Amino acid sequence: MGRPVAYGKALPDDVVVQVPAAASQAFQANGGKFVILNTSRHATLASGGNTSDVFGWADVGTFSSSSTAGQDTIPVDVSEAAYEIPINATQTESQLKLLVGKTCDIEVVSGIQYANYDASADDTLQIAGYKYYGSGSGEQSLLVRLYARNQSATGV
Repeated sequence: MGRPVAYGKALPDDVVVQVPAAASQAFQANGGKFVILNTSRHATLASGGNTSDVFGWADVGTFSSSSTAGQDTIPVDVSEAAYEIPINATQTESQLKLLVGKTCDIEVVSGIQYANYDASADDTLQIAGYKYYGSGSGEQSLLVRLYARNQSATGV
């Protein structure tokens, strides 16, 4: 079995809400889709160093939002679920096993969201498992969930 073409939730248990999308947000099927809400409360692809809490997982495939903020709405899964996301560097299966239970950051490179397995400045994600499809570049992924410390919200 080969690696997936599109990444997403590893286990079902949907709690999906509709959220306005920020302007010109590009979601790639071959990357993660964790989003934050910007100051206008529009969904924006989360990246490393975001100071906002991650809101959820955009339940979209390859999708680009309108250049007008709020014109499109997207489904966002806000459940406490695990998601499969590509890892930002090739790892052996032995190396992947050592990552389970640890925390890491999110990284966006060329519009694709990855689990940045060797960075923990933000500790956004907790690694719950992994998938090893082969030894080649892009043939490993991580099963991640939002790190409990980051599952919070700001007051009204």
